[in-house]
Amino acid sequence: MVRVGSQIDLCAWLEVLVLLFQVGGVLGLFLSRLAPRSTPWAARGHYGFIVAIIGLGIAGALCGRHDSEFGLFAGGTMTFLLIGMTIGGGSLESAEPIHAG
Repeated sequence: MVRVGSQIDLCAWLEVLVLLFQVGGVLGLFLSRLAPRSTPWAARGHYGFIVAIIGLGIAGALCGRHDSEFGLFAGGTMTFLLIGMTIGGGSLESAEPIHAG
């Protein structure tokens, strides 16, 4: 039997998942760090960031099982995202001065 069309194996789908989680993680990081905390976009970015980190961990581990180099890319992206989330003071909120007295 001859099939017409492309055959995409499981490893290719996992690599696409790694790429999607990478983009989602960067977008979530930008939203959670740059949006004011009073807006719902900051919370959405934070939840998207968490989903992306978990997804990168799972998809990267499965890519590693298939001897794909995308497992390394997923680990590097997770490191970058975690450093980006922990460095700095947070979103851009105006702070009121503390009056001594």
